[in-house]
Amino acid sequence: MKPSNTARRNGGVFLIPEGSIKRPKNHQAMIITMLFFGLLLIGMINLYSASSGNHFFWAQLRNSIAAVGMFFIFGWLVPLRKTNEYAYWFGWAVFAALLVVLLLGRIAGGAQRWLSLGPIGVQPSEFAKLATALIVARFFSIHQQDTPYRIRDLMPMLLFIGAIFTLIFLQPDFGTAGVCLLIAGVQLLFVRLDMRSIAIVLVSSPLVAAFGWQFLLRPYQKLRVMTLLNPSVDPLNTGYNSLQSMIAVGSGGIFGKGYMQGTQAQLKFLPERHTDFVFSVFAEEHGFWGGALIFVTFGILAYLALESARTAKDTFSSLLAIGIAAFIFIEFTINIAMVMGLFPVVGLPLPFFSYGGSLLLTICVSLGLLISINRTVRTVSIN
Repeated sequence: MKPSNTARRNGGVFLIPEGSIKRPKNHQAMIITMLFFGLLLIGMINLYSASSGNHFFWAQLRNSIAAVGMFFIFGWLVPLRKTNEYAYWFGWAVFAALLVVLLLGRIAGGAQRWLSLGPIGVQPSEFAKLATALIVARFFSIHQQDTPYRIRDLMPMLLFIGAIFTLIFLQPDFGTAGVCLLIAGVQLLFVRLDMRSIAIVLVSSPLVAAFGWQFLLRPYQKLRVMTLLNPSVDPLNTGYNSLQSMIAVGSGGIFGKGYMQGTQAQLKFLPERHTDFVFSVFAEEHGFWGGALIFVTFGILAYLALESARTAKDTFSSLLAIGIAAFIFIEFTINIAMVMGLFPVVGLPLPFFSYGGSLLLTICVSLGLLISINRTVRTVSIN
């Protein structure tokens, strides 16, 4: 069967045979909504335990009210075509905010990542994850061509994303900057690229990595990588967080120690238990089966995002859904690998679980956009 006209207009992102898709029922939007509220509820319950019910929990509860509102606004009220139209505007707003952070941002923990808006603290680098997905989707929706894309064809988009990466890297926040690059990279996997351009990227990547290790990474960042290979290299400093996290995860066993009964968290051996290592608290209290439930839930959410991309009505919707899937999967995978000692400690939070209003708002808007994509899926006639 030949590709449908709708599929051909997708700019080479998807070539779906005509007649292969029926008008879908809106079950996906309902499932995504159920998973959204389920993860939000579990995350809040876990944060109460991780923070011992202190101000972090109550602040996050207030954050969640606003974030849920944005979920419904972008899921049901804001037309997807408006999101497409203003995608670049959002990208430029995030870029400007990142510039302001470097000039006037609040410094905490040796990093300059936050803007203080009265009593509210905002972390623009979290919004950059969604901005990256929007920029890539918008670029390919307005720059469609029949031939594979070469590097020079992508240069305006690559320069913009490179500028965002640089501003976040200078905070310094290599973890979040890397996630932005990975989101864009995953989206590019679904676009037809020139083979010579791919070869150039593959050949130059080791050289770029070597240059970055030698001249860009700071000593403490290099030590984190070496600590990954052997946490006992610096057990009282960079290796301490990883060691305590692995103890918490391992001590949970099969069924866990029970809610608010985890010794590593409740006795405060586990550092950053309300942010980076919040999953360690959950694993200690609920064990292997509790952790497996979270794995499955995030896996289903990422799958539904990719399924939304497959049935999306246009290039922008398809690539945006892929970017949201990448955002969810990458953020979850790196955080889990980090707390289990399989990845360097790079300070990436866990969506729905970690304390932080900017991350929660970003994930809620992202899933709201996913709902909007599902509500406007493509319809292909059946012959």
